[in-house]
Amino acid sequence: MTEVSGLPGLPGSDHPGTGPVVEPLLDGLLADIVTGSAEEALTVHRDHRRAWYGDLVGALRVPVPATEQVIYALHTSDAGLPVLLVASPSPDGDDMAMLENLRRARFQLLDNHRVELTGVELPFAGADAGPVAERARIMLDSLDFTVPAWFVVPGEPGWEPAFDVLAADGAESVALHLTGSPEVGAGSMRALIDRDLPYAVTAGVSGLVTDADGYGLLNVLCATRAALNGAEAPEMAAILAETDVEPLAAAVRRMSEADAATARAFLPSVVPPSIREIVTALEAEGLIEPDAA
Repeated sequence: MTEVSGLPGLPGSDHPGTGPVVEPLLDGLLADIVTGSAEEALTVHRDHRRAWYGDLVGALRVPVPATEQVIYALHTSDAGLPVLLVASPSPDGDDMAMLENLRRARFQLLDNHRVELTGVELPFAGADAGPVAERARIMLDSLDFTVPAWFVVPGEPGWEPAFDVLAADGAESVALHLTGSPEVGAGSMRALIDRDLPYAVTAGVSGLVTDADGYGLLNVLCATRAALNGAEAPEMAAILAETDVEPLAAAVRRMSEADAATARAFLPSVVPPSIREIVTALEAEGLIEPDAA
């Protein structure tokens, strides 16, 4: 077997291996989001779930303004469809107005057997590097949801005080936007893992491997795995920046089910630009197979 050039801090990246990854690594990882027509989005989402790779598909992310349209587009066959509500900042930065809109959307979904609300995502509206800890406390005190809450955080410095507040609460998680440099993104991921805070990467992933348009799904998975194995931010940044698929594919192939389960406990969801394109790329690398997905 030909050796590959491994990445420091990433176990298994120096040996290519063969075959698909273990199932726990990708099950339910790929989140889908409603954009444009709710009816068309639901049709595509149903097709994903019925496909051979359906186990890889996670909750349908529904922007709060689209809630009513989604309800109208549901079919009687949609039993317990996992849905995550996504709030947007109020134009005037009014956190309470944003929360009220989120509550209204949640109320519309209550007692609807066709959907299962699995979580809510909301931003620290109007937050900046100064009062992030105070704003985090205010937002937590205002929450009255019985499902997990994910707080949107940009991958940039200065959010550690908010992380501390969320970690102290012990019940919330982070929706991380990886739109900055690899060094900044790695620093955010390292800080979250150090505080035992799970993070969904909801912006910044452009494909299977990092390119000029954004980060790769494999890069994010591998950086998380490396961090849990003790890698520090500089090594994680190099993994996020890697553009060669070989060491990344090698590393994910060599993850055991226990390794995969641990990584996914911290990285439960990733939002790709296209689930079908990601699946095609994973299949092309032999990381998933129709009979193994």
